[in-house]
Amino acid sequence: MYRKTLLAFFFFLFLSCGDAVQNLTALRGSDYPPMYLINLVKSALERCHQLIDIEDSVIVRFRDDGDYEGTEQLGCYLHCVFREKGYWIPEKSEVDIMKILDIVPKDFEQPALKMGLRCLKVKGDDDCSRSLWYHSCWKKNDPAKVES
Repeated sequence: MYRKTLLAFFFFLFLSCGDAVQNLTALRGSDYPPMYLINLVKSALERCHQLIDIEDSVIVRFRDDGDYEGTEQLGCYLHCVFREKGYWIPEKSEVDIMKILDIVPKDFEQPALKMGLRCLKVKGDDDCSRSLWYHSCWKKNDPAKVES
């Protein structure tokens, strides 16, 4: 249960592609990701998909392939979503993890915080590469793969 909810939370910050943007509810399981989360990010996903000329297949591959590290263009798309939602601190060139944790359901705060703490030493030379790094780190620190 934690795995599905946490991954849905973190990946729904960017989980979308052209056709899927129009049908985000079709990506939803019977109980996850929660509809409030879909509604929270939908406009940012749509806007960023329009602004960043990214192939849907790149987004889907990054979502589905644990070994795929993504592209610079994907990083710019992810950065756009962070920026659109107000989750990016431009002065620090970092994600505002506390703002993101604010939307995590109370019963998942501890596992989400643990996952987030493993990804505090951000790497990358620009906002796009740093945004991609965060998502890659979250993928690698999936609670189902990492011992508590």
